[in-house]
Amino acid sequence: MINLRRALWMTLKYKWSLIGSFVCCLLVAILWGANLGAVYPFVEIVMQKKTLVEWVDERSRESDTRIAEKQQQIADLESQIAAEKAAAAPDSVASLKTKITLANAELDGEVTRKWWTETLAPWIRSYAPKSAFATLGWLMGFMFLGTVMRGLFLMGNMVLVARVGQRTVLDMQNDVFRNVLDMEVSELGVRGTGDLVSRIRGETGAIGQAISILFGKTIREPMKMAVCLGGAAWFNWRLLLFSMLICPLAGYLMMRLARMTKRANKKAVEESANLLNRLYQALTYLRVVKAFTNEPNERTRFKTVARDVYKKGMRIAFYNSLSRINSELLGVGMITLSVLAGGYLVINETCFLGPIRLSSTVMDYGTLLTFFGFLIGVADPLRKMADVYNTIQGGVVAADRVFPLIDQTPAVASPASPTAVPTGELDIEIRDVRFSYDESNEVLKGVNVSIPAGTSLAIIGPNGCGKSTMINLIPRFFDVGGGKIEIGGHDIRDFDVRSLRQKIGYVTQMTMLFNDTIAENIAYGNESATIEQVRDAAIQAHADGFIEALDNGYDSQIGEHGGKLSGGQRQRLSLARAILKDPEILILDEATSQIDPESEQLIHETLAEFIKGRTTVMITHRLSTLDLVDRILLMDGGEVVDCGTHNELLARCPVYQRMQNFGLDEVA
Repeated sequence: MINLRRALWMTLKYKWSLIGSFVCCLLVAILWGANLGAVYPFVEIVMQKKTLVEWVDERSRESDTRIAEKQQQIADLESQIAAEKAAAAPDSVASLKTKITLANAELDGEVTRKWWTETLAPWIRSYAPKSAFATLGWLMGFMFLGTVMRGLFLMGNMVLVARVGQRTVLDMQNDVFRNVLDMEVSELGVRGTGDLVSRIRGETGAIGQAISILFGKTIREPMKMAVCLGGAAWFNWRLLLFSMLICPLAGYLMMRLARMTKRANKKAVEESANLLNRLYQALTYLRVVKAFTNEPNERTRFKTVARDVYKKGMRIAFYNSLSRINSELLGVGMITLSVLAGGYLVINETCFLGPIRLSSTVMDYGTLLTFFGFLIGVADPLRKMADVYNTIQGGVVAADRVFPLIDQTPAVASPASPTAVPTGELDIEIRDVRFSYDESNEVLKGVNVSIPAGTSLAIIGPNGCGKSTMINLIPRFFDVGGGKIEIGGHDIRDFDVRSLRQKIGYVTQMTMLFNDTIAENIAYGNESATIEQVRDAAIQAHADGFIEALDNGYDSQIGEHGGKLSGGQRQRLSLARAILKDPEILILDEATSQIDPESEQLIHETLAEFIKGRTTVMITHRLSTLDLVDRILLMDGGEVVDCGTHNELLARCPVYQRMQNFGLDEVA
């Protein structure tokens, strides 16, 4: 509940919408009670073929008669008390005093009623209709106008509450997405894309629903109930309290159901995230699924997870139905008690139910029916409140999954007072660097490498030797576990992360393209680039030819993950993106692995020109690519085996000699 309260605090920035929604709630409740209160004049006046003026005069005379009767009754009781005192009968005196107290209470009630009648009489005589039918028309018009106004205020309340809820959801989604982008890349793999999508979209939506319920129904319906309870109390507060004897039991059951619903919602949210993960993986790797004819197994796994989601959903639906039944029984129970007790009072023309006083004056049929109307008015909001608790519990569970992401401190963060990244050619010093993804397996074991400014280095070695890990440490996708990496003589942890990465161009073996146009993909991260600059980068990457052959050229949509292009075309776009960025440091991770032989020589010529005077680090499994670099670093088991030029390694390193004989792919 703490995290949901934090979400509610976030809504305060939209305070004017909240104030407007509250005012609308209040007016809806007042008009709801006013329409129900119209039952009394309908029964007492219209059904008796009277006008309001006749009714006021009649009520005034009745009050005068009852006041006189009560005054006479009190006088008689006082005379009896005097006689009993003379006869020394203390028990009789006490009984008579009790009767006088009750009679005085009834007298006060009649005096109050008389005062209200006399107060309203001048207005009624001046403005009320003069015939019974006109009174009926006036009453129906009042009810119709009240209903229209209530509908307008209800619409205003719902729109304002929706605005607050949706804007708060938008704020949370932005906060969560910002922190997700600041995550370590490895953490994304641990959490799962489906789980994160569920939290950003699904769970924030559940919080939005809870906010809408809390500022909508949770305020509006209790206000309507309060107005109706106030109206019922105005007519007979004692009978109202008697009718509410069933409330403690219903409240206890409601609390039990709320706890069970919270547990069910938590499990349902977790299962929904699992379903999204399973769906995302199957669709992302659909080609692999088909290649291994694993569709039956994927269907079975999906059905299993979907079945679990179904079961959790049915459990929540069951608890929702119990909540609705509980609310219905509460409303019906209150009405049943009031009908039995009120009917007894009216039929027997008494104020007592046994020894219990339930009315200050004898109730008439109009008063009783209006009292019932107000209780029915209480039952309707109770019914509408049945799903409130379940929705709020869903919001509580969702908030407990969303706010940990909002509160998460990035593992890789900029210092409070960052050092400016030097400009121009930059050298890289890797000093005794150690790194592990978990405590049990050290990937890099005291690596030392020096890359002078403007030179290029190729990293080769077997799979799993730490090549990719090392180059991922340079742009701080992760932070070193020991040692340090320096650029331009400064520890990279002293730089602002964004400023550091703006100096680095990065091209990976797994090309990462967005479902957008070719021009937008090449200019990604450099939105100010002109189309001429984009085209020039594409020409250097030898991508302009196939781009211009497309129907829409640079405005062609490439599909999700660049699915409309071949592997080589995707890789050339990725290379063009790095060329357009024109970075001081270039990192290439198998950047030419998917380029066809026809274009490979052209790409090599482009790279040879592009990396000239630019600090470059590349991973490659192609011998031909080694011609591009100044030095070669050979790694194995997270350690440096040797480092030098091609000729130096060929002369002194047996492992490198074997690579030359059998090829990098054979050894790696």
